[in-house]
Amino acid sequence: TTNFSTIKTEAVITSSDVRIAVVRPVFWGSADAYQTLRIASSEADLTNNVVANITYIGIESYTADTYYVAGGGFTEYDTDGVVFYDVPLASITGKYFDLARLSTTDTLNAVVWDKTAPEVFVSSMLHKIWRIFNDGNGIFRPDPEDSTPESRNVSNGAINSLLYGYITCSPSTTNGYGAFDTLDDHFNLTGRTYVETDTVLDFIDDADYATGRGDGVTVLTSVKVAMMQAMANSSGMSTLPLLDDKKNLNTILIVGLLGLTTIAGLYISSKKKIKV
Repeated sequence: TTNFSTIKTEAVITSSDVRIAVVRPVFWGSADAYQTLRIASSEADLTNNVVANITYIGIESYTADTYYVAGGGFTEYDTDGVVFYDVPLASITGKYFDLARLSTTDTLNAVVWDKTAPEVFVSSMLHKIWRIFNDGNGIFRPDPEDSTPESRNVSNGAINSLLYGYITCSPSTTNGYGAFDTLDDHFNLTGRTYVETDTVLDFIDDADYATGRGDGVTVLTSVKVAMMQAMANSSGMSTLPLLDDKKNLNTILIVGLLGLTTIAGLYISSKKKIKV
């Protein structure tokens, strides 16, 4: 049978959403479990499974990973890749949340097989990778200030999926380049070697960010990282023209940065302009 938790769906993240990455224990992905991030106004609602008062956020996408896998370096328990939740920021700010494993997608009649302890959401929980610990009862965010975060070991595939949730040209500290320094600290974005298969969807203009996936372009992850880094260190950028190259279906993006050295990268298949 199909595991509800590994169905890949088209992402529809908007400028109002934040992307949360969660390492999945193997047993949480078994027995056709439906995994969800649950949100409620009170801790009691989650503890007592008051369905009418709970908002359920399903897994948006999944990626395999080379670190959180048997033999990959992480040894605390067997894992099954990384899943991503796209959560409206307004719906979770100041609310209680947990991660739960349900018996069915029918949340009104589902049995809660496992759940983590309820927590109050705060923005400092963002830009990290979460993983379940304490026999499934808690959420650990491995980025202690006094040691190297284990999240720096995740594969580029996980980074590609993570960065889809960030708006390249937005100054937001929750889902834009305003979060770049924290992301770089936790995931070593600028210290990685990216290849041509490392890509991420980006949007054409701000309107697409407001409404979800619209007319997007596929951009090399290395270019998005460079652009976010440049934006984080610059007061602004000019409109970025895309030059079409029909021979190899790649386009060369020449980025004019105010007060910074010009950087160049490859974008794929677009004749439109990106507004920033």
